[in-house]
Amino acid sequence: MKQFLFLIALMISLSATSQKDMVSEKLEEYNFSSESLSSGLKDADAEHYFDAKLTTDDGTKIKVEEAKFDPTKNIGERWILVSVDGNAPSNKDLKNFDKAHNTKQDDINAEVDDSSWKVEKDDDEYLVISFKYIRESLPKKYNFLADCKGLAYFNKSKLSLEKAEFVSEKPLKIKVFNVLKLDMIVNFTYDSELDSYLIESEEIDMDVKLLGQQISVKESYEFSNYKKK
Repeated sequence: MKQFLFLIALMISLSATSQKDMVSEKLEEYNFSSESLSSGLKDADAEHYFDAKLTTDDGTKIKVEEAKFDPTKNIGERWILVSVDGNAPSNKDLKNFDKAHNTKQDDINAEVDDSSWKVEKDDDEYLVISFKYIRESLPKKYNFLADCKGLAYFNKSKLSLEKAEFVSEKPLKIKVFNVLKLDMIVNFTYDSELDSYLIESEEIDMDVKLLGQQISVKESYEFSNYKKK
């Protein structure tokens, strides 16, 4: 029985290695490293200053937060809330923002599970690769991505990563929201001067259960003014 279980484990391991090798070969055609899929999620060794505009729309009101990220500050202090709806943030705003965005550990950097790589589609227009993040590697802000399937879209005409999509595979808890369904789109751009992929925007659509009612919540993040430290 033990030998049988060992053979099954070995076959699974070989299959995962084979999938990773096949994906790696595909990515080599784009001169692309899988680390680029997590570079925008890193807090601990982030290399860029940037500004961020965060908009939340729950169908009844729209909240706009202006923020900035300073990679030279101490861990837990790098995300800085500048304003809320055009006004100076209150102590409550600052506390909630800090809790939602600032990573408190210095070794948290998103990492893809090697066994999760898979070529989903390979046609004339796109190469689409699926993957999953290791939960323990994710910053608190993105912890919910461990329960999502990731899809990376490589544009064949541009030979570059265009976007990543994350689709929930189970109900999630995000901030104060009990999320029944989530779809998140992350749009990337390649900056030749900085020699790295940068996140231009994130769009998150959620079906949320709140006070016994199901509502739609949309969060959008716009990132700008990237600068290396």
